[in-house]
Amino acid sequence: MTSHIVRIAVRLGVLPALVCAGPEIFAQGFGGTVADHLVRGDSLLAQKKGAEAIMQFQEARTLCAEPDEIVSALEGEARGHLLQDEMLPAVGLLEEAATRFPDDPRASNLLFQAGSVSQSAGEFDKAIDLYRRALARNPTPDILPAVKLQLALALRMVGRAGEAIEVLKDFEKDFPDHGLLPTALYQLAIATHDLGSGNKDRSKLEEAVAIYRKLIEKFPGKPATIEAHFEMGLVLSELRQSAEGADYFTQYVSMNPTSAEAPAALEKAADLLLLRSPKQSAQLYALAQIKAKTNPKPTNPEWALTRWLPAKQRLADTLSSVWVLVILGLLVLGGMALVGRLVVRRIRKAPAPAGA
Repeated sequence: MTSHIVRIAVRLGVLPALVCAGPEIFAQGFGGTVADHLVRGDSLLAQKKGAEAIMQFQEARTLCAEPDEIVSALEGEARGHLLQDEMLPAVGLLEEAATRFPDDPRASNLLFQAGSVSQSAGEFDKAIDLYRRALARNPTPDILPAVKLQLALALRMVGRAGEAIEVLKDFEKDFPDHGLLPTALYQLAIATHDLGSGNKDRSKLEEAVAIYRKLIEKFPGKPATIEAHFEMGLVLSELRQSAEGADYFTQYVSMNPTSAEAPAALEKAADLLLLRSPKQSAQLYALAQIKAKTNPKPTNPEWALTRWLPAKQRLADTLSSVWVLVILGLLVLGGMALVGRLVVRRIRKAPAPAGA
């Protein structure tokens, strides 16, 4: 009876699990040893049976578990909650494991996992705190680049672009051959672009362009590189480099034709070409509307087609007709001017009248 009460108290957190470091009776329950429960919990996780796995890990913690076993049980229970889309309990368990047992070699990784779950749940401030704590625990080289990258992304998401740049500015030097480098350059360029836009700083916008160019040249075909073409179009638009910006938008659509952002890219390219090449602009507006019907809807309303697109297309068609008339008029005027010059030359070269 006493052992049962102690187990319940430990499970509820009334008594710390370390109270088990005594009688042998607590080393094993009706379901077996601590190791038995951990193995059974892992097996249930593999079978996607989250609730049942959670019970096994909780039972393991009521027994005479060693610190490393308690960490395993807390992490396993967190994974069980994740299988059931219960993110906040999972974060709490992972954070508890790292806080109660700071000397465990998995502490930094547990904090990183907790940060990732918090970020997925939209809790960016919490994620930032967890990532910074993970970095303070000297994470192993295999997760260090990922921790830095996710920290920078979370900082960007809460509008702290300057801090994100500080985190990523040495990423290329520190991890020159890492697989995450293209994504890190992409995030660094976006953060630099955000900072330039927010401060109306042209030099920062030009710096963002330089980073995008490096990414596009060094890592062709990478997902981050493809997305960089869209972002390049945006920053070049701000720099009033219309022709090049339109070219990057259309390149993006060529590389990623089924993207949810492809219609918006076509509309933006058409906007940039409206006065320079209205006929091409009209064609791009029409294509944007076709893509909007076939491609997935963008998750960000900012990248949906604008309500003014039909009016802009009519304007482009009108300008295209006007430009044709203007060009024809210029050709006619040019022809008349040429004929006039020939007549003048003819008159000037004509012989003087007889008897003059």
